[in-house]
This record gives sequence, structure tokens and C-alpha cells, in this order.
Amino acid sequence: MARYIKLIFLIVMLLLYMLPVYYSIASSFKGLKEIYSYPPTVFPQNPSLQGYIEALRKQDMLTYLRNTLFVAVVATIITVMTSVMGGYGLAKGTFIGKITLNRLVVMTLFITAQVIMVPLFVIIRRLGLINNLWGLILPAVYTPTGMFTAIQYMRDIPDEFLESAKVDGASEWAIFWKIVFPLSKPLIAALSIFSFTWRWNDFVLPLLVVNKRSLYTLQLALAVIQGEFGGTPWNTILAFSTLTIIPTLVIFLLFQRFFMRGITAGGLKY
Repeated sequence: MARYIKLIFLIVMLLLYMLPVYYSIASSFKGLKEIYSYPPTVFPQNPSLQGYIEALRKQDMLTYLRNTLFVAVVATIITVMTSVMGGYGLAKGTFIGKITLNRLVVMTLFITAQVIMVPLFVIIRRLGLINNLWGLILPAVYTPTGMFTAIQYMRDIPDEFLESAKVDGASEWAIFWKIVFPLSKPLIAALSIFSFTWRWNDFVLPLLVVNKRSLYTLQLALAVIQGEFGGTPWNTILAFSTLTIIPTLVIFLLFQRFFMRGITAGGLKY
């Protein structure tokens, strides 16, 4: 009986989560008159692509898409590489201060992004990265969650593999690139999905760093659209929102077979 109650509860939670998503996508194919109608329609009565046309033509979406892709892809590559290399060093390295550094990584998990926004903005401004896409990329180089996950994953790699390579005369770089990196594919896939999604959906940092329209990301542009017209063009906004979801879904579908192995590898047994 308890098993069926849990299943019903899970189904209800999924429906509560998916219904707004469905309504948002369905409403992107409605006209403004139908969107404002009451009671709201479940399916578009007269499906229209007007919202998508407005989003692509008048909102300069291709520019925003290019900016967002550049930030998300470059930041993801840097984040994954730094997390994998840092995780390997902190998990398998033998140096003074290793335990302290591991504890610092755990401590950073409890620091929210909002707490460091002001000092982060000051640093970015002094580096001259205001109105520069690199000002959105460099702060993402280190992510506490990514580093912590990488450390946990690296601890499960058998030491025998590394010791055998050292006996054969392999350098640390050779061990990392020829043994550790290939064994880290599930970790890399999971970190890639998380990092890409974080950067793609980031709104606060672009709001602080960018004020030139030509450098807007999709999320920032989406917020600006609402204030540009006397009436809110909800069909355009919902179409814009639907288009921003597609790349994250593509990334997930490409890496889904590694995803669960990556986020569960090593366990949360710090």
C-alpha cells in the first residue's frame, strides 16, 4: 500500500511540475486574444507562429543566441577542465595542505552566489570586463558543486592504475590524459550538463555585467522584452522562452547515457 502511495505522490508532483511547462509551450502558439481569454484554453484553438516570428525578427534573437552559446560553451569547457584537474589533484595528490583545501571546497558549498555578488562585481569592474562576455565566463571557472563532485569521483579510481603507470615511467600529465581523463567520461558528461544549464539560464550575472544590447544573453533579453511595449506581448515572451529551452534539452539528450553514472559515481560520502 505504501508503495502505491509513493507512486501516486510522485505522479502528482510530476504533473504539478509539468503542467506549467506544457501551458507555457502551448500558449506560445496562441494569439494574444486567446491568451487573455477566460477561462484559459488547454489547447490552442487557432495555432499561430506569430509569437515565434516576432521573437526571431524583431527581438534580434540570433544575436542573443550567439552571445549565450559563446558564454555557455566556453564557460562549460573551462569549468569541466578545471574541475576534473582540480578534483584529481585534491583526491589523489600527496602534498601539504591537501586536507585543508578539501575542507575549503566543502565550505564553499555553503556560500550562496548572492553573498559574493557585490565583491564579484567590483573585481570584474576593476579587471575592465564590464560589457565584455568574458566577464560572464571567468567567474564561472570555479564551481563548488563541480569541484566537490569531481573529488568524490576521483577517489573511486583505483590507485593501482596510477601506481602501475608511475612504475612504467609515466609522468603526472601522461597519467591524467591517458588514464584519468578517459575514466572520467561519466563525470565530464554530468559536469557538462550542469555547467551548460547554469550558464545558459544565468540571469543575475549578465544583469550586473552587461548593459549593451548587442551583448545581451537570452535570459537578460527575455526580461527586457517585457518593458519595451505598452502591453506585454505574452505570446512573443512564451515563444522566446520555449526557444531557450531547446539547447539544454539537446545537451541532455546527447549526454544522458552518462548522466546518472556521473552524478552518482563516488556517492555523497564525503
